[in-house]
Amino acid sequence: MSDLGSLSHCLVDSDGDEASRARRLRRKALLASLGLEAGLVAAMLIWPLITPGVLPRWYVVTPAAPYPGGGGGASHPHEAAHPHPLDHHSPAPCIYCAPAIIPPHVSSGDADEPPAISDDGGGSGPGLGPVIPGGGSPIPGAGDGRPMPPPPAPPAPSRPLPVSGGVMEAMLTHRVQPDYPRIAKFGHISGTVELRAIIAKDGTVRELEVVSGNGILAQAALAGVREWRYRPTLLSGNPVEVETRITVTFTLE
Repeated sequence: MSDLGSLSHCLVDSDGDEASRARRLRRKALLASLGLEAGLVAAMLIWPLITPGVLPRWYVVTPAAPYPGGGGGASHPHEAAHPHPLDHHSPAPCIYCAPAIIPPHVSSGDADEPPAISDDGGGSGPGLGPVIPGGGSPIPGAGDGRPMPPPPAPPAPSRPLPVSGGVMEAMLTHRVQPDYPRIAKFGHISGTVELRAIIAKDGTVRELEVVSGNGILAQAALAGVREWRYRPTLLSGNPVEVETRITVTFTLE
C-alpha cells in the first residue's frame, strides 16, 4: 500500500485530487495577474491627475525686451512703458460740435450763393470736368439735341466660325443627293463619308475635305456636296464664313 501511495503523487493525470488542485492554482494565478494589470492601468490613468502640471525648468523661457528699431539709439525699456507726456498745444477745432453761441437771426447775405457755371465752352464747372468746346453737355446726346453715335461694329472673325452639322443642315436651302457609284453597287460597298466644309458668306460651299470614308464613295460625296447652298450665317447682322462637318450616307437598296 505504501508503494501505491507514493505512486499516486507521481501519476497526476490519473489522480482527481491533484487535477483539481492544479486547476485551483491556475485560477488563482490568472486572477492575480488580472488584478496586477488592472492596478497598473489605474495607476497610469490616475497619476497624471494627481501630479501638478508644472513645466520642466528648461521649458520656461523669459521673453526678451522688444527691439526698438530705427536708426536712433536704443531707448530705455522703462521709456516705452511710460511715454513722455504730450506737449501742450492748442486743441484742433471741432467741426462736429455745437457752436458756443447761436446767433438770434439768420444772415441773408449773398456770400453763400452757388457759383455760376458758364456755357461759353472755355471753362469748367466745379466737379463736372471740362466742358466740350462749342457748348453742350460732356455726355453725348444729352441736352444738345444731337443723336448719339452708333456703337462700333464688332470686328469680323479672322477664321471661319465653327458651327455644328445639325445647325447647318437646318439652314440648307438646296440639296443635291450624291450619285451612288456604279462600281460601289457592283461591289456591294456602302457606308458613310464625313466631310469638313467651309461655307462662304453667300452660302456656297467654298472648300471641302474628306475626313473619313471609303475612297470610291468619297469622290461621289464631294461632287454632290459642292452643289449645296445654305442661308448666310449672320454674326451681329454681318455675314461670316463658317466651318462645319457634313455626313453623307450611302445605303444599298
